[in-house]
Amino acid sequence: MTAARPPSSRRLGDIRRKVWPYFLMLPTMGLIVAFTLYPLVQGLYMSLFKRGVVVLPQARQTLPQYVGLDNFVSLIDNADFRISLLKTVIFVVVAVPLNVVLSLALAVLLQPQTKLFAFARTVVFFPSMISLLIIGITWRWLFGLNNGLVNYVLSLASIAPVPWLEQDTMAQIAVVVAWVWWQAGVNMMIFLSGLTAISPDYYEAASIDGTSKWRQFTHITLPLLRPTMAVVVVLSSIEAFKVYELVVSLTGGGPGKATVYLIQTIYDTAFQLPMQAGIAAAQSAVLFVVLMVLAIVQLRLARSKA
Repeated sequence: MTAARPPSSRRLGDIRRKVWPYFLMLPTMGLIVAFTLYPLVQGLYMSLFKRGVVVLPQARQTLPQYVGLDNFVSLIDNADFRISLLKTVIFVVVAVPLNVVLSLALAVLLQPQTKLFAFARTVVFFPSMISLLIIGITWRWLFGLNNGLVNYVLSLASIAPVPWLEQDTMAQIAVVVAWVWWQAGVNMMIFLSGLTAISPDYYEAASIDGTSKWRQFTHITLPLLRPTMAVVVVLSSIEAFKVYELVVSLTGGGPGKATVYLIQTIYDTAFQLPMQAGIAAAQSAVLFVVLMVLAIVQLRLARSKA
C-alpha cells in the first residue's frame, strides 16, 4: 500500500497548484504594466506639471514645475483643443454609425459558407491588415482632383471634378469614407461571429410561421446581436477617437485645420515649440476619461437590453 502523504506535503502541493497559474501570467502582466499601466500613470503624473522649452540659442529645457490642475483648467480656454475635440466628436458620431451599418450589411450578405463568399470576406477584411498610412496615401490618390480615380469615374457620367481634398467639408467627408472602408472588415468579422452564434432553430420556427426575411432580421437577428453590436460600437468609437495616421497621410490636417482631430492636437502640443508636455498629458487624460465613460455606458446599455 502507498503511504499517505503528510499534511505539510499536501498543503505545499495545494499552494503550488494555486500559485502556478499566477506564475504563468507574470510575463503577460509584466507587459501590461510596462506598456499600459506605467504610461498611463506617467501621463497622469506629467499632467500635473508645467514643462516646456525655453526658446533660446542654447535651447535649454526647463525643469518641471508643479502646477496641480492648472493644465486641465487651461484646456477650457484652449481654442485648438476645444475645436479639435468637437471635430473628433462629430467624426465619431458620423463615422461609427455608418461603419456599423456597412459592416453589419456585409456580414449578413457574406454569411453563406461557400468558397466564393469566403473569398469575398477575405477581400473585404484585407484592408484592415494594411497600415493606415498606406490607406491614407491610397485614398489620397483616389481623391486626387485632376488624376484621381473617383473624379475619373465621375467624369464618365459628365460630372465635374470634385475638390475632395481642397474644401473643408469635402476633406472631412473623404476622411470619413476612408476610415469607414478601412474599419469595415474587422467589424464584419465580429458581426459574423455573432451571427454564427444565433441558433438556426429561431429562423426555422419563424419560417414555419410565415415570417418574412425582413421581420426575421428585425425581430430575431438584431435583438440577439445587441451584445455584439455594443462591442463593435465601443471598439469603433475608440478607434475613431484615435484617428491620426489616416488623416496625416490623407489630408495632412488640411485644408487649413479642417481635419485636425484630437490626437493630432495632442501631438502638436507635445512636440512642437514650445513643447508643452504637461498640457498634452492633460489633453490625453481627458481623452482617456471620455473613452472610459463611453465604453462603460455602452456596455451597460447592452447588458440591460440583452
